[in-house]
Formats: sequence, structure tokens, C-alpha cells
Amino acid sequence: MDGVIPLSRLPEALAAVNQICKRYRFDVANVFHAGDGNLHPLILYNANDPAELERAELCGAEILKLCVKLGGCLTGEHGVGIEKRELMRVQFTAADIAQQMRVKSAFDPDWLLNPAKVFPLEGRRIQ
Repeated sequence: MDGVIPLSRLPEALAAVNQICKRYRFDVANVFHAGDGNLHPLILYNANDPAELERAELCGAEILKLCVKLGGCLTGEHGVGIEKRELMRVQFTAADIAQQMRVKSAFDPDWLLNPAKVFPLEGRRIQ
């Protein structure tokens, strides 16, 4: 995960990430780029336990929503894949997403590159 926050909000963000993880009953190792506000919280969970995996994904989504709420964004360097695609609506309006999808369609009319990534699955093709 790599949400981004304004540097001035770093102490608030780290405290909130710890509280979010506590609510989901996880420990977290806060790894981040202090110079650019790029957060990489490492949520510690048992990947062999489907219930913990689901809780970890919900926890991660809440952290990313926090980043946007603090004036940051969903990603700083890793992009939007499957994990973040449904969260695009948190950061962007429907009009923003529609325009981004038009640009995608112009360069990749058959949507062959990175299928099922970046954009929310509902209403995938904008012509």
C-alpha cells in the first residue's frame, strides 16, 4: 500500500493509522518516506486465514480513505491496481473517472492493457 499525505499531516496520519489498525485488531509497522509523505503501512496479519485477509483489506481501504481525507491521494508510486480500483471513487468524481476512461480508450481501445485494474469495474467502457 502506498497512500500519500501532505507532510504537515504526517504525525496525525501515523496516529490515525495506528488507531485504524487497532480497531481491526492488527499490529502495524509504519514505513514511510518522511520527505514526500508516501506511507507504506505494513499491516501484520495471517495471510493463511481468509477472515484475517478480508479484515486486512478493509483495514487497508480505511487507511487509504484517510490519506484522501487528509488532503493526499490513493497512491504515490505503485499505481492503482485491483486493491485500489474501487477506491478511485473516494478521490475522484464520476466525471473525473469518465474522462480518465476516455483517455484510456483512446490509447487502448480494446482495454487489453492492465485488464480489470485502475478503474472501478462498474461501467468499464466509456466511448
